[in-house]
Formats: sequence, C-alpha cells, structure tokens
Amino acid sequence: MATVDIHYARAILQCSTRKGLSTEQLLIETDLTAHLLQQNNSRVAGEKITHMVKHTWARLDDEFMGCTRHPCKHGVFALMSKYALPHANLQQILQHGIHFYQLFTDDIKMRLVTKGNTTEFIIDFRNPELDVGHFFHEFWLMIWHRFASWLIGKKIVLNQVSFPYPKPVHHRELKNAFPARHNFNQASMKLSFSSQYLALAAVRTTADLTVFLKNSPADLITIPGEENSYKTKIRTLLTRQPNAILNCPAFEEIAKKLNLSSQTLRRKLKAENTSYPQLKDEVRRDIAIDKLTQKNHSVAKIARLLGFSESRSFTRAFKKWTGYTPTEYISVLAPEGASGQVTHLAHRETG
Repeated sequence: MATVDIHYARAILQCSTRKGLSTEQLLIETDLTAHLLQQNNSRVAGEKITHMVKHTWARLDDEFMGCTRHPCKHGVFALMSKYALPHANLQQILQHGIHFYQLFTDDIKMRLVTKGNTTEFIIDFRNPELDVGHFFHEFWLMIWHRFASWLIGKKIVLNQVSFPYPKPVHHRELKNAFPARHNFNQASMKLSFSSQYLALAAVRTTADLTVFLKNSPADLITIPGEENSYKTKIRTLLTRQPNAILNCPAFEEIAKKLNLSSQTLRRKLKAENTSYPQLKDEVRRDIAIDKLTQKNHSVAKIARLLGFSESRSFTRAFKKWTGYTPTEYISVLAPEGASGQVTHLAHRETG
C-alpha cells in the first residue's frame, strides 16, 4: 500500500473547510484523526487521499475543490473528456480540452506552446492565494499529465516541471509525482516534454473512458506505464511474497529475476530517481504504517514481519523513516476527543 505525505490531507482540508465543509465529518469519512494531521513527517495511505478528493467533490459539487474563486460543477471534467477524445491525436485532444475550459472558467487558464522539439503545457491560476498549500495546483498538473499519458497508452516522460511558488517542504513528494528537473518561483506552472508525443493517436475508446472516469481520481493519480517501471517491478517482487515475513533479497538476485545485470538495473533505477536501498525502506515503511493503523499488531510482531532481528532495530529504522518511534506513531493515530484541535486544522499548515 503506497503512502503519501500528510501535507496533502492538510491542504485538502484547508480549501474545503474554507467553503464550509465540516472538518469533523471529513475526518470521520476518511478515518483520520486531528492529532495525526498535526504531526510533521506523518504519512497516510494514498487511498485515503483519493477518498478525501471524492468526498470533497461530492459535498461541494466543485471539481476545483474550493481552491478557486468560482466552483466547477462535478461532471465537467467527464464532459470535457468525452468532447475531446474523438480527435485525431494528442495535440488536438489537448487543444480542444484547453478550449473547453476557456469557455467554462476564467479561474484557470491553460496553453499549449510548442518550440521546436519541446512542448510546454502551461497553467495559470487567477487567484493562486486561494489554494493554500498548493494542493490543487499540483493535483491539476497531475490530472493533465496522467490523462494525456493514459490517452496515448504510455507515460509521457517530462523534461522539466515549473512551479509558481518557492520550493515546498514536501518537495520530495513532488519528485515522486513528477520525475524531472524542477524549477520553483517561476512565472507560470508548466510541464515540458518532447513534441513527438503530440502526434500520437489516442488508443482509448469511449468504453475505456467510462471506466476511467468511474475510477477517478484513483486512475488520475496512477501514471500509465508506471506498472512497467523497474521501481514498480521491484516493489511487486518485495510485497507479493508467499511468506508472511518480508524478505529483501540481495540486489544481484533481484537483477537476476528481472533478467538484467546488476549494473544495468542500477542504471535503470537511477534513471527513475531511486535505488534498491531506497525502495526497500519505502516498502518496509509503508507496510509498517499499514500494520500500525490496523491496531492489532504489536511492535515486536511488526518487527518480525519486516525481517528485523529485534524490535530496537525496527524502532530506529521507523524513526528514521517517519520521525517517530512506532509507539509514538500509534499514539498519534489514537482517536482525538478534543474537537478544538480539529477546528483549527484548516488554518494550520506546517508542511
């Protein structure tokens, strides 16, 4: 189970509660606690973020999630997708999608600019100050990158990504979401990629689109082609084992299972901005957090399941991953009775 930085849950709350959505209800719906949201370095299952987005869409009837001056009724993105899909290639689909939103809203402006072999998908928010924590900036960028990649059936490799704000505390999460060179404090937000993608035809049908929209935003968070990345292949090898106890084989053994030399696999992982030690830590961290949230596993049992010889070693590793010991993290997850801590979350962002 993949996890993401708690920053994104906070940012969603900040936008939605400003529009009158009940923070307490949103926490109940997603099984989160006010205490957890206040802790730096804590993480939450990606499925919970998906649920928060769906809940906010439905309760506000706003696909812009309260992060713009005017709402965008739920269903507009689906209508745009059906309008743009039949066109000949990715360039025409994106241009028609941009045109659709130009007719619909002044809150977000988009442009597609091609200069030689490079294309820039440029996005400007009319009132960026309304998007506290920049959640919707990054989510909107993610939506268009994933949607475009899904349309042509392959991941669009990014050259550069620009953000119109300073480098945030959660910048490492951005690297996972958008593996590319990042530029901050720029005039506009934009994706830069090879113009060759624009000539590719869509490989998706109307029936495919129906399933895609039904599953959103989950399918908007997943990068098409990501399942073929070596990062995902290694995570799959580590997490789908027949034994209950996690076994992390030697790197050479992993390379052999993937029919690669160790040198080639190391080079491919570097190109994906990761490494085998990093992937092992991420898998252990995510499993540990998942087990702790179930509240029916002791620290000693989780340590054994993750292959640690003793609890102390696991505790040191967990604190390195999250900033907390397992016991501290469990206390963070404990239900909060103080409603006063809940109500001020929408005004607190520590990243």
